[in-house]
Amino acid sequence: MKHQKQNAFAAGRRSALAGLLLTALAFASCNSDHNSGQPTLRDFQKRRLAALEKLDKTPSDQIQPIRLEVRTTAEQRSGVRRIRIRGHQIISDSDYAFAGYSLGPGSPESSLTAIASDLADSYLSQAALKGVRIDSLGVSITSRPDSVRPEKRIVHPHNLFYTIYVQSPATDEQLEEVRILAELHSPAFNIASVKQVVKGDIDYQPTPRNLTFEPPYQPGLREYLKYKRAAILARSAPRQTSRQARPATGNSDEPGQSRQREPQLDKLHVELDPVSGARKVHIRHFNFIHDNLPVLAGNDLGPSSLEHQLGALTSCITHITEIQAASREITLDTLYITAEAVYDLRAGRPGFENIPAWPHEIHYTVHYRSPHSYDEIVALRDAVEAVCPIYNLFISEQKIEGRIVRDDPDQYRTHPQFHYHYKD
Repeated sequence: MKHQKQNAFAAGRRSALAGLLLTALAFASCNSDHNSGQPTLRDFQKRRLAALEKLDKTPSDQIQPIRLEVRTTAEQRSGVRRIRIRGHQIISDSDYAFAGYSLGPGSPESSLTAIASDLADSYLSQAALKGVRIDSLGVSITSRPDSVRPEKRIVHPHNLFYTIYVQSPATDEQLEEVRILAELHSPAFNIASVKQVVKGDIDYQPTPRNLTFEPPYQPGLREYLKYKRAAILARSAPRQTSRQARPATGNSDEPGQSRQREPQLDKLHVELDPVSGARKVHIRHFNFIHDNLPVLAGNDLGPSSLEHQLGALTSCITHITEIQAASREITLDTLYITAEAVYDLRAGRPGFENIPAWPHEIHYTVHYRSPHSYDEIVALRDAVEAVCPIYNLFISEQKIEGRIVRDDPDQYRTHPQFHYHYKD
């Protein structure tokens, strides 16, 4: 009998120890970031939540609107668009068919990926506020082709569709609720889905009609526009006979280039770094970093998605100005665009209910140095606004749809460009 009790006690003890071990393992699994010393996205979520709570408790009179400022320059010999955002710099360029060098992504690509980046950031914030744990997060975005060929050429990305790739122990209903909240609170999403007012000015200074340089001279923007015109003329000739046969590359700011006849792989996606919370932006084989200021637990490792979105606007205006100037044989000696917008974190608070929760008061200035008349320059600016994809994306109301995919993002990448696949 004694041995039976001892055996029963030992068995019970083993059972209790096994239960404790399972509990400990479960706890360790939920807190592996602390035991392994490896930070996870959940750790950053906690820092983001603390930052959001601190911001919410900050009195409105201690918060000042953020002024977003961007400058994009058309480089003299190459026409490459150099976007400067505070201490950050991004190169935007067209492909060889447009007399570019493919040194950077096109403006439509950048603009769409900025939306994906901001959605990822907003999703993480809303998940933190809702107490929804996120283990990994990525967002891809695409501009879908028209089901029916439009009668009028569409000059901006449209039919936008994004996919959120997420790993989380939360329910499908919880993740979908967070997605809806992310759309509601994403500034870049609302810039595209709500009509914006964009005001433009002209800074014009005349230059001599004839410039003489002793060889060997360094060709400037005048020389580049000659090559640009040749490329445009070369493109326009075959388009009349084989336009339908030529696939769109998506790497151009030319109106209509985003239309495709068949679904293709997503080439624009963003993933969150689990340590810093920064967004790794992938545009084809180009890679960038988006980050926030410390007020949102960021480290300012790169421009914010909102700054990059404003930069895409200035880059697009710059490139379309090059195209229109080359087409009209307008000589330019200097071309750069400055733009600014106001983003107010107090939007929605008492006394600030009418303030948009996204960048507003968008204003840009085109700085021209040209021997042509002011009237010709005004006509050039108006022609640019008529067809500039990102300008028209801003001033139009876009339909943007999204979905959730619960899966390992590694399964949606292709080496070496790390693209997510588009899945029906």
